[in-house]
This record gives sequence, structure tokens and C-alpha cells, in this order.
Amino acid sequence: MKSKRIIASTIGFDVDEMEAYRYQPTRTKQAVYAVGQYYYACGKRKPSEVFGTDWEIDKDQFWAEQNKTILWSAKSI
Repeated sequence: MKSKRIIASTIGFDVDEMEAYRYQPTRTKQAVYAVGQYYYACGKRKPSEVFGTDWEIDKDQFWAEQNKTILWSAKSI
């Protein structure tokens, strides 16, 4: 399952909509999505780019755990 599918499933969005929320495609090491006041990314390691507050493990890990990864979130400032 791709990052955008995990994030879409977690926040209740349609997967096809997620590409519109991609933050600066090709300019980040891993895909980052900006939705509302939050940034989201998936991966075993915390994203190295800083957006708003520090990255934290998101409280809803259901879909991430099903796909053996971690969902990260950071609140924009």
C-alpha cells in the first residue's frame, strides 16, 4: 500500500484526491501531504524535512501497522 493510500484511509479521503495534497512533489525525500493544518508522511524513519512543528508518530496507526510502516504527522505553524 502506498503512502497516499495509507494517509487517505487514515484521514477519510478518497485516494484519487490525495495527489492534490502532495507537498512540493520531487522536492522531498519521501512523499509529504499537506491536509488542513497538518503534514503527513509514511516511512520507517522520521522525515528529515521540517514543516511546522516536529514530526511525531500519528496517534492513528491502524493502516500504517497493517502495512508495516509508520504514519508521521506535523502540525503547521
